[in-house]
Amino acid sequence: MFGITPGQCTNFEEQLTDLDTGQSRMVVPQNVTRPTEVEAEGAELLYWNEGCDYRLRAMPQATVGILRKGTPQSFASCKAAANTGLGPVNMKRNSEREARGIVVGASFCSVTDRGAVAMAVIEHIAGGYGDDPTVTGTLYVWSKAT
Repeated sequence: MFGITPGQCTNFEEQLTDLDTGQSRMVVPQNVTRPTEVEAEGAELLYWNEGCDYRLRAMPQATVGILRKGTPQSFASCKAAANTGLGPVNMKRNSEREARGIVVGASFCSVTDRGAVAMAVIEHIAGGYGDDPTVTGTLYVWSKAT
């Protein structure tokens, strides 16, 4: 399983998600405009607070993209989708989120820092219009071949 959820708007906190494990952690970076490499180690996704609107993007060093809803969910299609990139998305704006393909049935795909291919299938998006949403689902990881 994986989950991305907003924190409080008061601390400039950021959520870092590692798609090798599905684990997320909240950090308050020393530099509120970007986390340090140590803070971001192992993370592929960043969910951060900008003026109390949460935005989602791939970490700069990460290979992450969206596998569109309706596309076969397989190792090959996910690995290919990972190379499409994931720039900043204002998650509070349903129309922007949907235009970028972040909908139930789509997947976040990544070639992780460990060389695995990860597919985080979006099964739930909770939060109505004007709310920063929580996104959860099942995480599939194909380990790097040795």
